[in-house]
Order: sequence, then structure tokens, then C-alpha cells
Amino acid sequence: MPRLLLVSVFALGAAAQEPPPTFCTSALFGDHMVMPAASQLPLRGRGIAGEPVEVTSSWGSAAKTEVDGDGRWQCALPTPARGTAGEITLQSGGSQLVLRDLLAGDVWLCSGQSNMEMPVGRPGEYGVRNQAEELARAEVPSIRVFTVKTRTANRPDDELDGRWQRASADSIAKTSAVAWFFARRLHEAGQSPTGLVVSSWGGTVAEAWMSAEALAAFPEFAPQLERQRTTDAAASRAAAMAAFWRALDAAPFGEPEPVPVPDLWSRGSLASFDGAASYERELVLPPALQGRPLWLELGAIDDMDTVFWQGQRLFGNEEEGAWSRPRRYRLDAASTRTAAVTLKVRVVDTGGEGGFSADPTTLRLVVDPDDPKSPQLPLAGPWQRRTGPVLSALPRWPGHDGGPNRPAVLWNGMIAPLLPFPFTGAIWYQGESNRHRALQYETLFPALITDWRRAIATPLPFFFVQIAPYGYDDDVDDCTSRLRLAQDQALQLPRTGMVVTLDCGDPDDIHPIDKQPVGARLAALALTRHYGKQVPCTGPEVATIAVDGAVVRITFTGAADGLRLAAGGAGFELAGADGRFEAAGAKLDGDAVVLQAAGIEAPQQVRYAWGAVPKWSLLDGAGLPAAPFLRTIR
Repeated sequence: MPRLLLVSVFALGAAAQEPPPTFCTSALFGDHMVMPAASQLPLRGRGIAGEPVEVTSSWGSAAKTEVDGDGRWQCALPTPARGTAGEITLQSGGSQLVLRDLLAGDVWLCSGQSNMEMPVGRPGEYGVRNQAEELARAEVPSIRVFTVKTRTANRPDDELDGRWQRASADSIAKTSAVAWFFARRLHEAGQSPTGLVVSSWGGTVAEAWMSAEALAAFPEFAPQLERQRTTDAAASRAAAMAAFWRALDAAPFGEPEPVPVPDLWSRGSLASFDGAASYERELVLPPALQGRPLWLELGAIDDMDTVFWQGQRLFGNEEEGAWSRPRRYRLDAASTRTAAVTLKVRVVDTGGEGGFSADPTTLRLVVDPDDPKSPQLPLAGPWQRRTGPVLSALPRWPGHDGGPNRPAVLWNGMIAPLLPFPFTGAIWYQGESNRHRALQYETLFPALITDWRRAIATPLPFFFVQIAPYGYDDDVDDCTSRLRLAQDQALQLPRTGMVVTLDCGDPDDIHPIDKQPVGARLAALALTRHYGKQVPCTGPEVATIAVDGAVVRITFTGAADGLRLAAGGAGFELAGADGRFEAAGAKLDGDAVVLQAAGIEAPQQVRYAWGAVPKWSLLDGAGLPAAPFLRTIR
């Protein structure tokens, strides 16, 4: 399944964008924002060179500056106490801006790859478990969300796209589920207002989120950084993409075969297929839909799609990354005058999962998608599928050289434009894309944390998620387990914390739908280690390991309300001098787990919860699982 989320939606006859205003703030500073409480708000934007900028606020603070020769301005405005609401008025060059509905509180930076990016979703769409119930609880005016639009840059930039939204069923359906459940738990614990700045991109590697300065310590990235410094990546990527689509347009597709749609490739004959397939269906529009503007709703499509209506190419998401986004396209009345219609959807998968993934009830043509009684034509059911070329038969999709998995390009395009800003802390969920370089990640990930702290100029609290169980088909040399151990190494840095997800993964889905405990556990770390509350937050942690003959005794700390063993004590293994691990029997003895394995007379290593989808059993009385570990004991 793809891990990218840059969405480029095109439609014929799209309107030209309006030019930017002469005087403006950066997008991070807008209506509904959460300001850092009792701090300095680093307001910035663009204006007319040499013009003064005057800033006043409803709580009495004021600031002045001048637009520099490059048309940029910045000033620091003192902010009020937590919970204060207000407005900011800005004036320059005869223009006036008013930022309304502002709140003072804490602002958390939320980043990573697809498991951070995964939205709460609407019922029937790609998203979390119990979506309807979660959205019913989403009206929390003191929580605000700013989602950074995905963007790469070869050098640090100050351009930013996004807007603040108050938490509501509509905004939270499209918001990072992990970030939302984190903020909601903080709210329940009395720590509102909370602002979430979500800057994430599925399928991305850690080095993409680091600055070039930090990556100087990793010489393996130097050649690519130098190419980026001297290459117009945007132009080369555009040319490569155009070549890909031209070749696909000319490629032959096979004979039609009937398939039910939704059609998720992993569950059928295309399970190991990466490439293109087209889906066709002859429709007869009922009279209630004829000659009217309609919405074409196709649910989420993995990865990319192009829609043909009566043989004409009308819509599409033709950039990687929309794998979780429900497709909704607008047809004008002229397109629906004919009752008999041919609808074709071409799907391109660039790796992993492919196809249609939505609930069947969400596939339809409908007049008004917000009216449950609106006339509609269901689209789930039998379609004709034609299998097209495999990915390797087409010009190379421009992923590495021009995409997000290059060193520093997401730092440049999605983190640097946020700065300076006094974030309260950061939450992070990433690592899947670095699995095959676990040894490197042991130093790379701590370097990322240190890099962010340097740039934000604070000892930023940094809480992260250990990657969840999933049945990777390329788990070479136990790379998934070793990546988890590498993540654990970052806990040697101060003001860090890690969420263990052994109990909320899905061996069949790299994006498990139980995101509620992940967000709640991140919040527990924040409540305990930043806000000073007493909340169980870590699960059992190895303290000592002792050996007595064939018996190994491991003591643990950090277990709220004592240790528990589930699943018969599964997941513990011992190895002798030959390094071959055998399952060990486990039993509790106070704050210790006692282990012994048949045939291992002189244990030299012990490991727990080893494997991409490991067996596990150890947790504390609060239900928090222990993290996987591997230790040498002699």
C-alpha cells in the first residue's frame, strides 16, 4: 500500500488562481488559530517593501515592524494567558487584516508517515473504527487543527498552504486520527485549548524530515543533497510524470473480466500486481438524475485514478498519495443529458495495496451527497475489469529523484515554513519506510529529534509511536523487529517517550484502524512528562536480568498496578551459545518474569515480542504492553 499523500486533482476547465494579496500573513497565522499561551507569537508575512506594519490585539499587546527589501516582514506579539480568546489587527500600506476567533493555549506539531496521516474518516470511508461515534464527539471548539499541504522543496522555503479549522464532525473526518485522539484526551484531562499542526506524508523516510545541516553527519546522503542543490527537481519530475502518463495512455489492456466493485487487489488475482487496471460500467441514468449536476463518489482508490465519462477524460488524482482520500467529482448538467453512459475508471498502483477500498454504500452518483433522501444511482456491484501493463513495463514513476523520499525535502517544504514557532511539543509516528535500514535509524532518528529541537530552539518534548504489527512480505533479516529496537534507542534522549502498539496493530493492514489507544497513549506521555499529571504511560520496562543455571529472571519497572501475563506468557525466547532461539515458558514472580526454555541449559540471549507480527503477553495493570526487547545476558 502506498505511503504517500501528495494529492493533485485536475479537472477540465479549472479556474485560474487569484493573485496573492499585497499585504498578508503566512498561512499559519489566520482565523481560528491557537496561539502559544503567555509567549511570543512570531507573526510574519508579505507586504510592500519599506512599508511599516502595525499590529494590535484585543488583549492589549502591540508590535511594530517594517517590510524588508524582499517583501517579507516579521514581528513578535506577546500573547495572553491560556484560555484567552481574542483578535489581532494588522495594518500596512493602506491594507488592514483582522485575525478572528483566536485562542491562547498549547500547539503541538504532529508529523510522520501514513499512520500519522490516516484520517478519522466518515462512516464507510477509509478511517478508524467506530467512525460515526467518534465524529459525534468531534464538536470541541477549543481544539483547532492546521493541516499542512504536502510539498517538497530542494532548499528551505517559507511558503505554506493550509488553514486553521475548529474541531467539528466535518473537519475532524479529514484530520489525522492519531493527532485528534491525542488532543481529545488532553481536552478531557483539562489541557485545552489545544492546537494541532499536522505536517505528515505517507510512505516517507525520516531523512526527508531533517535539515541538510543535520544530515551533514550522515555522508551517505551527501550525493543526493548535492544533486538537489543544483537540479531543478520540479521540472524533471514533471517531465518524468508526463512520460509515464503518455506511455500508459498508449499501453494495451487485456480482455474484460467481471469483478465486483469495490475491488481490493490484495484479496483477488491482483494481490501481487503493481501497475494499471481499468474498470468499466455501462450506466442508465434514471430520470431523476438526467440533465442535472451530479456528484460522482467512488470512495478511496489506491493509489491513483483517472475517470473517463463517455470516453472523455474528466477527472483524476494523478499524483501518489490519495490512497485514503474518498474520490468525489462534480459532473455538470451537460454531462448527464444522455441516459446511457459509459463510465471508466483507470487505477494505477505503484506498490503494495491497490484498487477500490471503500464501503460499497459510498459508491454512487448522487444529486446532493448531504441529503440522505437525494436521488442517487448506486455504483457498487459488477464491473468489467481489464488488466493493463505492470509498473516495470512503463517509464519509471518519478518517486525517488523527484518525490518526497529524498533527504531534507520535507523539512524544506513542510517544517521550515512553520518556523520560527514556539511549539509546545511534537508527536511522531514514522519508521515503516526505514525498516530496511534499522542500524542507520539508531542514530538517524535521535538526530532528527535533536535537529527539531535546535530549529525550534526549545528542549521540545518529543513523543513517538513504535511501528505496529503488520505482516510485511519483505521482512528480511528481522528488519521490522530491529527497527523497533532502533526506535527504542531514542528514549536515551531526555524528554522523550514511546507508545507501544503490539495490542492495536493488524497483521493484514499496515494502517490499523484502532487509532484511539495510540492517541490516548501519546496523550498519557504528554500529561505525565510535560503537564505533571500522574497517569500510567509506559508499560513494563526491563530493569535487571539475572541468570541462575537455565533459569532467567527479568525484573521490570514502570508497571502501573503490577505485572500481568496474557496469552499464556507467549513471546519470550531464550538462546544459548549457538544463537538459536527457543520459546520460553514464562511465569510471574512479583515484579519479575521467570523464564526457562527446553534445551537451553546456559542462556546467553533473551528476546521478547520478536517478529513483524510477534507473539506478546506482558502488560501492566493499566493494560499498557511492554515493548519488544533483545538482550545479551552473558
